[in-house]
Amino acid sequence: MDRLSVLFLALFVAIFARAADSNELEDWKLVSDRNDIQVYMKHRDESRLKTFRGVTHFTLADEYSLVALLNDYPSYPKWLHFVDSAEEFNRINPLDRSLRFTTQLPWPLADREAVLRAKVTQTMTEDEESVMVDLINRPDALPPNNEYIRFPEMTGKLGFRRLGGKKVEMTYELILDPGGYIPAWIANILLRDAPYFTLERLRRIVSKPEYQNHYYDYLDLYGPGRPAAVVGSRK
Repeated sequence: MDRLSVLFLALFVAIFARAADSNELEDWKLVSDRNDIQVYMKHRDESRLKTFRGVTHFTLADEYSLVALLNDYPSYPKWLHFVDSAEEFNRINPLDRSLRFTTQLPWPLADREAVLRAKVTQTMTEDEESVMVDLINRPDALPPNNEYIRFPEMTGKLGFRRLGGKKVEMTYELILDPGGYIPAWIANILLRDAPYFTLERLRRIVSKPEYQNHYYDYLDLYGPGRPAAVVGSRK
């Protein structure tokens, strides 16, 4: 292939990528913008419910503090909206775990539980540096629990990407079917609120002293040109 053909091919790929990004943005509708947290909604034709995504930017001086927070299951009710307990019941490795959440929904709605697989992916390229936790629905991974209605569908993602310096962009996305009897309009209100309150609380809690100065060797959050690992917990 001659140099001119290579140039045209590169130009085509760049234009196509920008068009794909534009289409992705057009799929999402901004429904809330407050306290530097944007909440977007996307309608899914195959579901009676909508997908909601929250995005915020903030300073995260110690990125391992976020890992420490995610490892602190008793703290989840303090920042993860509507969750009143979280536990790990299986671990393939530190980046692939199985979790059970219980939710405390407002009366007269019955409480729910979610059984999920949490898979962590780290991307370190010239174009992007990010860590994302994908939440994958696994409702049959545990026996039924008569005290809770199990979510028949729940998927989501939580993670960050670097923006430069100590700034990060944090994203929380959630889609679920609560099961049982909940009118779709009520469920969608709950879904809309979850990204906002989760990100608002997470930003505050992750800066607490107990989550600073930890190190986890299964994630390389320093990389070339980053500060050396701090002395602290190694897990």
